[in-house]
Amino acid sequence: MRARNTTAFAVLTALALTVPVLAVSPAVAAPTAASGWSDSVTDAGGFVGMAPTRMLDTRTDNTPNHSPRTPIGPGEHYVAPLQGDVIPHDATAVVVNVTATNQTARGYLALGGGAPAGGGAPETSSVNFTPGQTISNLVTVALGQGTSRPTVDIFNSAGQTDVILDVVGYYQPGAGDKFAPLTPTRVTDTRTGPAGPIGGRTARTIQVARPELGTADARAVVLNVTATDATADTFVTVYPGGTARPAEGSNINVPIRRSTPNQVVVPVGEGGRINIYNNAGAVNVVVDVVGYYGPSGTGLFRALKTPVRQFDSRVAGRALGSYETKQIPVLSSDGSTPVVVAVETNVTATNVSTQGHLRVYPGPSRPDTSNLNVYPALTSANSVTTGVNGGTFSVFNAGGPLDLITDLTGFFTTS
Repeated sequence: MRARNTTAFAVLTALALTVPVLAVSPAVAAPTAASGWSDSVTDAGGFVGMAPTRMLDTRTDNTPNHSPRTPIGPGEHYVAPLQGDVIPHDATAVVVNVTATNQTARGYLALGGGAPAGGGAPETSSVNFTPGQTISNLVTVALGQGTSRPTVDIFNSAGQTDVILDVVGYYQPGAGDKFAPLTPTRVTDTRTGPAGPIGGRTARTIQVARPELGTADARAVVLNVTATDATADTFVTVYPGGTARPAEGSNINVPIRRSTPNQVVVPVGEGGRINIYNNAGAVNVVVDVVGYYGPSGTGLFRALKTPVRQFDSRVAGRALGSYETKQIPVLSSDGSTPVVVAVETNVTATNVSTQGHLRVYPGPSRPDTSNLNVYPALTSANSVTTGVNGGTFSVFNAGGPLDLITDLTGFFTTS
């Protein structure tokens, strides 16, 4: 199905941005018991990991219910059906690496389980881009169930944009593994390690199931992977140890000499290891582990049927200052909401004054890790899975003033 929308931009608030326009709306409180939170979220599900599986590529004939080799147009909602023989019909949400490429204008993609009422622009964003940029972000999104197959709604704000979807896992009630958040911990940094950067067409093996990390029984790990100091345009693929590299699918598209992060969810392979493959040139890779799925996990995932904007400093009227920490409230509870152990949120930085990075963590102690690298005149986003502390998580700005936006896509509960 392909729904065209010619009035998408009517719902955008006019705020001057130096970079791609974002959906601008007042921050919306996450669902609470008083507001009927159970109607706003999916059933709780465990995680089932899988090898990256390409389910949409508008550059090719692999575009069900869509004109082959046709990009998604401006202000358009494209409802992408997923493979029913891979994603079970009772799955509630998918974890998907979404890539935007061949853009003709600055803009953003927003993914959701379905289009907003009236077909307008969503109030949140998933990937921000500039013309000619190939950029990816890991997105966790509720599934639409309006057809015989699960679906994902993709909204393109401006220009013509090719879109690629690589599914790396899904959530299913009564199945899969539970999630355990960790204090973010750096496990690999090739800039300081003896082996140095990863060469072209080369894979590096990393031990991620380690007792000292608390990941000894991990079946899949959640990582923030940053590629930096690339000597050529390249891509990086992360996959289980002891397995063949996927024929399709990558995790990070890396431009030369720019630090590029992306969240990665990958099954743990043989011997508790994963592999990181670099396609061209040489590149340094920094890996931070933020959580895992396994028998000792406690969190089941509930996706918001419609993602909500938690915080927007542009609406609040004050940018996040240099080396300032902002605490973001997650859920209010009157005692009847479930205990939230972690959240899935999309973190966006815009109106950036100087090069720097953001760190997202439960608090109160600030880890020596990073989630999002930022540059002046660019809007950057990255998906973040983070534990919570006292009903909030923290964002630290290691750089000059910038505007911060966080969009909640779901949360992990103990029931």
